Amino acid sequence: MERKSVLIVDDSSLARMMVRKIFATRFPDWNLVEAKDGEEALSLTSDEVLLALVDFNMPGMNGIELAEKLMERNPRLLVYLVTANIQERMHQRAESMGIGFIKKPIAENKIAEILKSFV
Repeated sequence: MERKSVLIVDDSSLARMMVRKIFATRFPDWNLVEAKDGEEALSLTSDEVLLALVDFNMPGMNGIELAEKLMERNPRLLVYLVTANIQERMHQRAESMGIGFIKKPIAENKIAEILKSFV
């Protein structure tokens, strides 16, 4: 059986490290693909990626802009914006696109809840 892949996009190496640690300890069967910004994420993403955890505030394109491009390429991709703070207008736009939200800092139980849909 092929390993499931998750894309982690955050300009903070600390934030990526925290998510990596959660996956390593709780979900070691998942393959992690990491990117520091939207451009790098687009260059690394393949159809095998099932889930994307995307920071909202990043240099270049923001998380919603990246999510749009990722979802165009892979309509079955499940995308979650990871953010400490988001304006209501952006929140509504993301929800209308089918994008979920995870509040920073990411809690292990929130990831576990999301991954249940892939079992």
